[in-house]
Amino acid sequence: MAKQAKKDYNGSEARGGVSILCFLAVIIGQGWLLRNVLFPLSALPTVFYIEMLFCLVLLAGIVICFIRPMGWGRSIGTIAALVLFVLYAAFSVLTYQDFSAAYLTGFNPTFASAGGAMVGAKLVLTLIGVTAGMPAGPQIDPREYSRRLREKTEQQEAQWAKAAVKSARKDLQETVNRLKGTLSPEELADLIKELQAPIVTEEPDDPDLSPRDDDNNMSEKWRGWGGGM
Repeated sequence: MAKQAKKDYNGSEARGGVSILCFLAVIIGQGWLLRNVLFPLSALPTVFYIEMLFCLVLLAGIVICFIRPMGWGRSIGTIAALVLFVLYAAFSVLTYQDFSAAYLTGFNPTFASAGGAMVGAKLVLTLIGVTAGMPAGPQIDPREYSRRLREKTEQQEAQWAKAAVKSARKDLQETVNRLKGTLSPEELADLIKELQAPIVTEEPDDPDLSPRDDDNNMSEKWRGWGGGM
């Protein structure tokens, strides 16, 4: 079981702390803004009960971020979180007027549009929390990045070399075909022999190392004066 959990974890983590802060801001902020509506404990419109239900979902998200480093998980959990956010966003748009007026009961703003701004801030914080709860891969090590980049470069160079060899082989085949059409079989055989023969390079004689006539003449002169002894 531990090995399976380690395999599922795979080094990916969610930014759970960001999700927790965003969800707490939404829950606490709404509790403060709606205190004058909720605390008389009288019958409330249905939209407020649905809003409290969504707040319970956000509270469950906080618990998940506390106990799971991967947050919502890979696929199913992430899709479920996105679907819940879409439903919450649609609900907030449909009940925009109700909550704009309800939020104004919690404070005395200068502009009446502040209630709508609170609805928008609630959705933005919820979206940030949902996004932060999605697992992200670990940051790649610079040495690992260099190794992968070197491997990709070597693979690209190998592909270029293969393409160059293929092109050279094609050009050589075309040249051979042209020679076959212009040369006789004897001339073509002689050409092949010349190409297969090893190349012998003759190094030029160094004039400074070869004996000179002046040296020979001087040796003969000294031989007559006893230089040959």
